[in-house]
Amino acid sequence: MQNRIKVILSSPTYFWSFADYVEGRQNPIENWYSGELSEDARFQFDSLVKNTAKIENHLQWGGFKFLSGKPKKYSIWQLDFIADRRQYRVLGIFQPGRRAVLLEGCYHKGKIYTPQGALETACKRAKNLMEKRATTVGRKIDDTF
Repeated sequence: MQNRIKVILSSPTYFWSFADYVEGRQNPIENWYSGELSEDARFQFDSLVKNTAKIENHLQWGGFKFLSGKPKKYSIWQLDFIADRRQYRVLGIFQPGRRAVLLEGCYHKGKIYTPQGALETACKRAKNLMEKRATTVGRKIDDTF
């Protein structure tokens, strides 16, 4: 009789959940993801979300920092990733229950964010969430890779 090794796969432990900002029927994060990101950039973004969700302390997330200026008023932070020789940024806020809400997707070169006004848009969306004029929808973490 041959020796057989049993492999038991366990699901990963996620400390954080992620959600997209939604206003009305519009999900600007999903629109950015599916309409503006290349296949490589989508893979990099999915990897970022999956790996970040596994890190308990948000201060240890790679590419994480709180923004200064007006975004500081709303405690807006950014995560970054590189794809297609661009420095992408995802702007977000925290909600109770270890929930990271993604407000805006953009890219960054020097001191210029594209789309122009990305920081202002993130501030407006954070304010809309605080005032209950917008909501969120959960972002599924792709753990198939």
